[in-house]
Amino acid sequence: MKKLGLLCVAGLFTTQVLAHDLWVWGENGDKFSADMIYGHDFPTPEKIQEERVVLFEDVKVISKDAENILKQSGENYHYEGDKLKDGVYILNAFYKPTPWIKKDDGKWEMNKTRKDVSQKVDYCGISTMQGKAIVVVGDSDSKIITKPLNKGLEITPLFDSVKDIKEGEILKFKIMLNGKSVKNAEIYASYGGYASSDMAQAGYAKSDLDGNFEFRPLKKGLWYLKSTVNTKTGNDDCEINNDKTTLVFEVK
Repeated sequence: MKKLGLLCVAGLFTTQVLAHDLWVWGENGDKFSADMIYGHDFPTPEKIQEERVVLFEDVKVISKDAENILKQSGENYHYEGDKLKDGVYILNAFYKPTPWIKKDDGKWEMNKTRKDVSQKVDYCGISTMQGKAIVVVGDSDSKIITKPLNKGLEITPLFDSVKDIKEGEILKFKIMLNGKSVKNAEIYASYGGYASSDMAQAGYAKSDLDGNFEFRPLKKGLWYLKSTVNTKTGNDDCEINNDKTTLVFEVK
């Protein structure tokens, strides 16, 4: 099983690092509040371009018993719902499959494929993003953290208890695409405040042949894991499926 520790990979300016990512995080108060973080500056949300708002599903809170949709309120990245009872929850944000083209003049266009433009297209990909977060309210525990959503690209813990998420402990995860393990996927890790943007990452690994990998957080705080997986569509009009995912959790 491949391991992931704390190391500097600031020089890895791959497509995965440079493109937008989608994270989600929420906190309990008088009500439950959550933000979609679409951009580069985790964990700081920023206003989503108006023409892209339609690309996102509403944020969901998933418990062992139910799935609730939060209501968008205030800034277009912000969602709210009823105060959560003590328990463990999976917070979920999803960017719907969307075709993007890059023309030979370097400009990008949304919701278009090669057949929609007359000029040369250097790239066409159908992009999907999924953000998941493990939210713990009170002194609670639940095996729900091991339950995959079986939708899009996702990273799921292989450990049963949130109490295992501790500084210096090895944590095991699996990466899957639509419920199937992804071998040799590249996974990056970082935490809030590590750098001024996600152009620099604190950790790196590859999944093994069963989609499994390990991660050892070397400090407390809010961490994330992220990955991008490209597959062929089999369609010459738009040749690449570009799936991205993040998982956010607090290390104590």
